Amino acid sequence: MSKRCTKDQDRTEWKLKFHRTFAAATVLIVSAAGPSIATAASGNHTDSGAASDGVTSWTAPDSDRAVLDFWTPERISQAASHPLATPTVIKEATDRAREHALQHANGNSQKPATASADAVAPLRSRKNAAPTSPLSASIGNLSRSDLASPLGSNINIAGRLFFDIGDNKLGTCSAAVVVANNKNSIWTAGHCLHSGKGGGFYSKFLFAPGYDETAPWGFWNVKSIIVSSAWADDGDHLWGDMGGGIVTAKSEYGNLQDWIGAYGYRFNSASDIDGVTSLGYPTDGYNRPSSDFHNGSKPMYCHGNAVDAGNWNPFDDRLKLPCDMGHGASGGPIVSDFQGNSQIVGTNSHRVADSSNNWTENYMYSSSHGGNAVAVINWLNAH
Repeated sequence: MSKRCTKDQDRTEWKLKFHRTFAAATVLIVSAAGPSIATAASGNHTDSGAASDGVTSWTAPDSDRAVLDFWTPERISQAASHPLATPTVIKEATDRAREHALQHANGNSQKPATASADAVAPLRSRKNAAPTSPLSASIGNLSRSDLASPLGSNINIAGRLFFDIGDNKLGTCSAAVVVANNKNSIWTAGHCLHSGKGGGFYSKFLFAPGYDETAPWGFWNVKSIIVSSAWADDGDHLWGDMGGGIVTAKSEYGNLQDWIGAYGYRFNSASDIDGVTSLGYPTDGYNRPSSDFHNGSKPMYCHGNAVDAGNWNPFDDRLKLPCDMGHGASGGPIVSDFQGNSQIVGTNSHRVADSSNNWTENYMYSSSHGGNAVAVINWLNAH
């Protein structure tokens, strides 16, 4: 057994001694961090959704036809030029939140829930699909993001998410098809769906898998939306920034999962995960000119070893990955074994910034995909 594996097991065992329920931990973290966590938009939808079992959901009232008609080429272009800002978390506030949570922990620990599913390949023949390339020939450690198109057909499972923010503003994020019983589910960041504490859901969601300047695999209306209640109630980046949606199957394609394939998932796995791939549609990046990013019109990726952002702290199980992707990459999947049994283990969520909101390091962070992620995927599987 490697030293890394032993270290991770020791860390996990130590953390489990102190884990409270996710809901209790979330409240402590958010109350300590307060306004020092910056989000990008206030949200336009007055209905905050229905909450139960740790999740908050909403069914969009618009018909499929109305959503597709809304997204004219002009609006697609407008949204593409205005990706939702990548949330920033002030390091000092995060440190205080973790310390506050640890100081108030008690002995009522419980082992967090887990959930996993294997990836699935598309069932329907798709003409002109890019061939899958061997992992060893395609992916090496990469923190300076590059075009993902050479990686093969598996990138088509990720895509671009368009939505109406409100107040005459449109936006985009990244998302991916995730394995679910309904065969029509996507996974993304909570902040790409809902504006967080005090806000509501965005609207008119449209998902374009495999987006690469155009939408070769179609536009799919996202009818049902779900986020963790930790995000909807508290805007919690440490534990709650994840969500998903259910698209409407299309007569010409059938179910999304059958048409394009889907990443599996592995939630509440080890905090240190070697060889993960982050996908997204960034328009800018850390210490790089925006001209490197094709205005977010092309998929890009980073690849490397994800590590536990909180090290031995039991109240910070976020993942962090060396990666420079910025605005527009939010919601993109962080996937293990990308060209094998590709499973989502995290989601592009936020970057660390200084008090002036300037990014301070070349890391992409994901909220801990533990109990809250399990609650979201369980909801998707049940609907």
